[in-house]
Amino acid sequence: MSAIRFGGMILLCLALIAACTGCWDQSELNKSSLVTGMALEPGYHSKYKVTFEVVNALETDPSKGGKGGTPTAVYSKEGNSIAEATQRINESLERMILISHIRVIIIDERLAREGIDQFMDVLQRNRYVREDVLVLVGKGSPASDFLRTVYARGQYAGYKIQMQVETYRKVHGGIPRSHLYDVAQALLTEGRVLMLGAITISGDVEKSASLDSIKTVYPTAVVKMAGAAVFRGDKLIGYLSNEHTRMVMLASDYVYNTLFSLPGSDGGPKSPGAVAVQFYHMHSHMHVRMDGKTPKIRLNVEGDGKITSLDQNIKLSTIEGYDKIEEMTREYVDQEMQKTISYVQKNFGVDVFGFGQHYYRYHFRKFKPIAREWDSLFSKAEVEINSNFTLRRPDLKTQKLEKDGIGP
Repeated sequence: MSAIRFGGMILLCLALIAACTGCWDQSELNKSSLVTGMALEPGYHSKYKVTFEVVNALETDPSKGGKGGTPTAVYSKEGNSIAEATQRINESLERMILISHIRVIIIDERLAREGIDQFMDVLQRNRYVREDVLVLVGKGSPASDFLRTVYARGQYAGYKIQMQVETYRKVHGGIPRSHLYDVAQALLTEGRVLMLGAITISGDVEKSASLDSIKTVYPTAVVKMAGAAVFRGDKLIGYLSNEHTRMVMLASDYVYNTLFSLPGSDGGPKSPGAVAVQFYHMHSHMHVRMDGKTPKIRLNVEGDGKITSLDQNIKLSTIEGYDKIEEMTREYVDQEMQKTISYVQKNFGVDVFGFGQHYYRYHFRKFKPIAREWDSLFSKAEVEINSNFTLRRPDLKTQKLEKDGIGP
C-alpha cells in the first residue's frame, strides 16, 4: 500500500512540474517596449543607423488619460549591421524591445540607391518581423525624420503612416503595394521590377517633434505620399509621381476605386467645362506577344462609375449625355496611360507594369531566351490601349443647376 501511495505521489509531482513549465525565452510585458516604426539610414560612424519608434504606453491608454507626454519616443543606434544596431539599442533604452508590432519600415533613399538586398535579409530572416509590414522609401529627408512627427490626434507616426498609405491606395490608387512579401516577390519574379511606395515630408521637422506643434490648426510638418520608388534589381533609380503611379497600378490591375477629373474644352485641368467621374470595380487585362524582337502589348481597362461633378451643361436625362462623358473618359485614360508608358520607357527603361511577368506566365518557353534582355526590349515595345468605362448613375442630380432665361 505504501508503495502504491509513493508511486502516486511521484506521478502527482511530475504532473505539477509539467503544469508549471514556461518558455525559456519569455519576456515580461511590463519590462518590454513595443516598437511600431523602424527607419534605416547610413550611419555617421558605422555602416547603418537604425531608428526605432517606441510606444509610450501610458500616453496611448485612453482609460488612464496620459500625463501630457508624447505617445512615442524615438531612439537611434549605429552598427555595422542591422542586427548589431538593434542589439545595442539598450545602451539608450532601459527595456527590452519587441519588434513583432512594427507597422512600417522606412528606408533612406541614400541606402536604397546603394541596394536594399544588403539589409533585407535580416528583416525577412527574423521570425518576429511580420511579412505584411509596410516597406517605404523616404524621399528628400532622412528616414528617421518620418518617425519624429507628432500628430494632433495622439497617433504615433508608424500607425498614422500605415493608415495613410492604405487609405490613399484604397480611395485613389496612387501608391504601389509595398509590404515585405511584395519586396521578395518582385525581386524573385521574372519580367517585373520592384516598386516601393515613396513618402516625403512637408514642413519643419524640428518643430514637429515637440508637442507644441499640435496645438495649432495647421500641422508644423506633414508626411505626404510621393508616388513610387522605381528599382533596377535592388537599387533605386528614380521616382514616379502620384499620377504616373496610379496609371501603373491601373495597368497592373491593382486599382479598384479612383476618380478622374476630365479636362474641359481647352484641354487643361483648369479649363471650364471639366467633368469629374468616380470609378469603382475597375479591372485591367493585358495581352503580350512578340513580333520578332519587338513586344506587342494590348492593354484593356474597364470599370463602372458615377458622375460626381459637372461643370458644363450636358443633358443626363438622355443616353447621349452618358455616351459623351464615357467617350471623354476613354480618351483621357488612353492618353494618360500612353504618357505614363512612354515616360517609363524613356526615363527608366525597366518594366514596372509586369508585361514581362505576364508573358513569362503564359509563354514561358518563348520568354526564357529573352529573359535577360526583357527590359531593353520593353523600352521599344508598342502598346495599344483600349479602355471601356460605363457610367451607372449621375449620383443625386441629373442636370446641372442652371437657370433658364425668360427673355428673348
